Amino acid sequence: MKTTQLGIELGSRHLRIAATKKKEFLKIKNMIAFDEDDKVKAIGDEAFDIYEKQPYSVRVIKPMEHGVISDYTNMRYLLETVLDRYFKRVHKPELVIAVPVDITNVEKRAFDDLAWEAAGKVKDIKLIEKPILAAIGSGIDVEAPCGNMIIDIGAGTTEISVISLGGIVESRLLPYGGDQIDEWIKDYVKKNYKLEIGMKNARRLKMAYAENETQQDISVKGRDIVSGLPKEVKIPAAIVEEKARDQIREICMQAKAVLEVVTPELATDIVNEGIYISGGACGFTKTEEWIKEELKVTVHIKPEPQDHVILGMQSYLK
Repeated sequence: MKTTQLGIELGSRHLRIAATKKKEFLKIKNMIAFDEDDKVKAIGDEAFDIYEKQPYSVRVIKPMEHGVISDYTNMRYLLETVLDRYFKRVHKPELVIAVPVDITNVEKRAFDDLAWEAAGKVKDIKLIEKPILAAIGSGIDVEAPCGNMIIDIGAGTTEISVISLGGIVESRLLPYGGDQIDEWIKDYVKKNYKLEIGMKNARRLKMAYAENETQQDISVKGRDIVSGLPKEVKIPAAIVEEKARDQIREICMQAKAVLEVVTPELATDIVNEGIYISGGACGFTKTEEWIKEELKVTVHIKPEPQDHVILGMQSYLK
C-alpha cells in the first residue's frame, strides 16, 4: 500500500497542508485562541474572526513570526489539532515540511521536532527549502542547468534565491513582508489622522488599494485618540502605494546584492530568463512594473502568487 505524503507550509499568516490523494489543499489562518482556563476556544479562521475583538479572558496567538516558530508549544498544539481534525484517516504518512533557507540549524531542528511531536506516528519527515517549492509553483524547471532568481514576498519574510540544478546557489532572507506594510499603515493613520485602527483595518486599506489601484480616498473606521469615540475618516490610497514601493525598492537593492555574488554565467541566465516573483505580498498590480524599473529585467508573476509554495509542494509530492 502506497504511503500518503502530507506537505506542510507553516507561514506567518497561513497554515497550508497538501496531501497526495487530494486535489485541493487545506488553507487556514495560522492562529489559535485560548479561553481563561487555557482550553482551546478556536483555531484557524475562527481564531482570526475573534482576533482584535476578544475579551481579556481570551488569548489569540500567532505562533509563527518572520518565517520561524516563535511559540513552539502552541504551534505544535495547533498543528496537532489540525492534523487530527482534517487528516485523521491518514495512517503513518510521510511529512514534507517547507522551511526557509537562511535560518539556523536550531531553527531547522525546531521544524523537524515539531512535526514529529504533532503528527504522532509518521513514517518519515523531510525538510525542503521554500524557495525551491516557490520556484516549482511559479513554473520554473528547477532541475535544469540554468540560473533562475525567485523572490518570494510573504507576510513576515522575503526570500531572494538563485536556483540551478535543483539546488540553492545563493539566497538571502529578509525579515519583512506584507505585515510590515500593515504595521506602517496603522502607525501612519495614528500619527497623521489621530485615529487608532487595528491590523485588520490596516490590511483592509492595503487590500482595497491593491485590488483597485485607486487614487481616491478610502474610508477607514477606528477610535479617535483625542475623544476616545468611534470615528470614520477618509485616507488617500496613495499612502499605501508609497510604502509598498519603498519596500519593493529595498527588496530590489537586496536582489542586486545577491546578483553581485553569483557567477557571470548565472547572472546571464537570469537576465535571459527574467526574475520570478511569488508570495501574497506581491499582490499590487504595479509590483511587476516597479521591479522591472529597478532591476532592468523581465519580471514574471504567475497566477495565485500567494499559493506558489503549496502549489509547488503539490507538484513535488507527485
